[in-house]
Amino acid sequence: MKKKVELYLRTVWARAYVRVVAQFKRDLNWMISSVIGAFLTMATYIYVFRSINASEEFAGIILLGGFMTPYWLNVLWSVASQLYWEKEMGNLQMIVLSPAPLSAFLLGLTLGGFIHTTFRALLVLFVGVFVFKVTILVSNPSAAIIVFFISIYALYSVGMMFSALFLFYGRELWRVMLLIQDPVSIASGFYFPIKVLGTTFAAIVSAIPLALGLDALRQILLKSYKMWFLNWKIEASILAALGTLFLIIALKMLVYIEMLSKREGKLTLKWQ
Repeated sequence: MKKKVELYLRTVWARAYVRVVAQFKRDLNWMISSVIGAFLTMATYIYVFRSINASEEFAGIILLGGFMTPYWLNVLWSVASQLYWEKEMGNLQMIVLSPAPLSAFLLGLTLGGFIHTTFRALLVLFVGVFVFKVTILVSNPSAAIIVFFISIYALYSVGMMFSALFLFYGRELWRVMLLIQDPVSIASGFYFPIKVLGTTFAAIVSAIPLALGLDALRQILLKSYKMWFLNWKIEASILAALGTLFLIIALKMLVYIEMLSKREGKLTLKWQ
């Protein structure tokens, strides 16, 4: 048992290490361009709201949405698609046949991706605060930190679940990711409170971790934020439950992938 735990942890560390080190080894121009791209999208919405003399709380709403955007893109284009790309590069066979569990590989990728993405997200946040003079209220830092990590936990659990689904669908992956990227961004309320969608639709999109996570963070960090959907404590509890549910599903799917590949030598669903 001790050796299995040690193998699991070493696998997690080895995969995370690659992502963390890559953060500081990449071309600086790539980092600058990614931050500028996120900033320009955020700036567009802020200037639109200011041009119609909307309340300044909308600048804060958009700023926090821009802060969380890199995490969603990392989940979609890195965590969710990683097993597929490992298969395309010929590495998946070695990963599956190795003694290390597939879940440890994906968990390490997730942790490394989170650290890698946090650096970009913080840059977007700091630049936005400096340029647009948005006031972020940090009167309850412990609550903000707890809600943030619960949101990330739920979001990356979705990414781990998607990684198995996308692997099954092969080249259809690109169409699926392109199809859901913008609708999820809109439904999650990146640039507006989800309450404006109406109670019924807001309740439906609450299944997307970003929707409740953003709403809870805005309640804690924006003093003038009044358009919240549910109390942030309730939203944090729902996020924790959703994250656990998605993680259990993801782990079961990864076990199934390993079993299917070793027993039948394929990675497709039987009904396909």
